[in-house]
Amino acid sequence: MQNYLKKCLAFIFMLPFLFSCTTHYISQWQNYDKENVLADDGNLMMKNDTIGVSHAFNSTDGTVLVRIENYSQNPMLINLTKSALTINGKTFGYVDGKSTVRGWLDTFGSADGGQFGSFGGEIAGKTNTLFVPPHSYVEGSFANIQPEVRKIVGDGFQGNRVDYPLFDTPASTTLSFYEDTNSPMKLSSFINYSLIDEDNRPISTKVVNQNFYMSGFFEVKNMGNMELNRNLLTREDLGSYSISRGHGAGVVLFLAGLVGLVVVLADLVDEE
Repeated sequence: MQNYLKKCLAFIFMLPFLFSCTTHYISQWQNYDKENVLADDGNLMMKNDTIGVSHAFNSTDGTVLVRIENYSQNPMLINLTKSALTINGKTFGYVDGKSTVRGWLDTFGSADGGQFGSFGGEIAGKTNTLFVPPHSYVEGSFANIQPEVRKIVGDGFQGNRVDYPLFDTPASTTLSFYEDTNSPMKLSSFINYSLIDEDNRPISTKVVNQNFYMSGFFEVKNMGNMELNRNLLTREDLGSYSISRGHGAGVVLFLAGLVGLVVVLADLVDEE
């Protein structure tokens, strides 16, 4: 009887996994600026005698990681309020102007049934400028592009089902490849920077512009989140989002099975 109960318990706890499925959607980005050079880490970057800028798309939250290097003898100031990212011409600011409110809220009831209260805390604004000393670099994550990718390409795109080695080994993948002329998404990044003197006054102000297009889109199943995130660490040109289906049905069946097991156990107790 104990072995029977162990098998029932194992089956019940496996139900949410048997009836759930996670599909990963992975976008590949290609830089098509002629002025680009290959960085030491293998990533394409815009580089001149003053500044180097590179972008990575493999963050788990959908933001774009931007690395800015200062090669000059002067400090550099990056003005994020005058910098932006565009997707198919739609502008997304590197800073959204929002602030985070931290604190507590106390409410009190009044005699006439209304409420009043007090708030205590602080409001934290987001940094809109970045200071880069000579011969150093700064990194930051900005502009979540994941919602726009999902809106434009979606999770029901038409592609070819093949075994494709997106990472180390071939895996069953639905995919589509694009040239820059027929890509569904084009992305441009504009970084405003100034060299400043010893009195923090701008010497010169310029804008670095980099252009990307979606060169591939992949639908991958049978891969866990941990495995996907581990693979993405080596591919800065890939962005991703995941959609899970069937968790609700699995949970309902799990609860139903658990109730059934309780009923069986109650009957066994009564028989004893």
